Amino acid sequence: MLILDFDGVIADAFTECAVVTYYADHTADAVAEKPLTELAAAMPAGFVRRFRTVRGYARLLDDFMVARDPSAESIRSVREYEDLHARIPPVKLAGLTKGATAVRAALRARQRDAWLDMHTLYPGISDLLRRHQGRGTSIVTAKDEQSVWDILGHHQLETTVTQVIGECSDKRTAVAQLALDDGLPASAVTFVDDHITNALAVRDTGANSLWAWWGYHTAEHIERAVTRKQRRVYLPELAGLDA
Repeated sequence: MLILDFDGVIADAFTECAVVTYYADHTADAVAEKPLTELAAAMPAGFVRRFRTVRGYARLLDDFMVARDPSAESIRSVREYEDLHARIPPVKLAGLTKGATAVRAALRARQRDAWLDMHTLYPGISDLLRRHQGRGTSIVTAKDEQSVWDILGHHQLETTVTQVIGECSDKRTAVAQLALDDGLPASAVTFVDDHITNALAVRDTGANSLWAWWGYHTAEHIERAVTRKQRRVYLPELAGLDA
């Protein structure tokens, strides 16, 4: 059984994620009235730099909100990132996350083609999914389920996946449950994620967990992967990956 993360493994959506984060405190319908290209161009360069830094640490949509803090530009470690995340009041963080989700939904609905075009598939992913069609491939992701299905459909890949578990914060449990539902041991699962925390958590279930080198990570993540002897997978290896 093949189980994949989405953002950072199947598709790169850096600008789309930055846009929904930057406009998270705006009224979704008002944001969606402006062309996506205009929205993206209007983001300050400083925010985009901060978002690029934060993207390497983030796992969930609410993690992106750290980029809204000007101090995020100086983040150099997981501890510094976590400290900034903890400084955001829970009610405010929940509100921003809800706002970002609403902005994404409004853009997806009102500027569908432009929104879909902001999600670029990584080389080799289409072939990987098509080779595993009919073999129970699933996606476990922090992104919402509807967005994932829409993007897969845009690339004519919706029939290659049997299930999408969206807005998932506990991938270890989700992967274990997918295997259980299919009557498979965890060892029969091949899981791919670009965040080292997810890769290690799922590995602890006994699954064949692979850390996607083409996604987003930091120098600390590399050190952690080396220490924990986490296996990496590179894009050229996708052609021979079997699960």
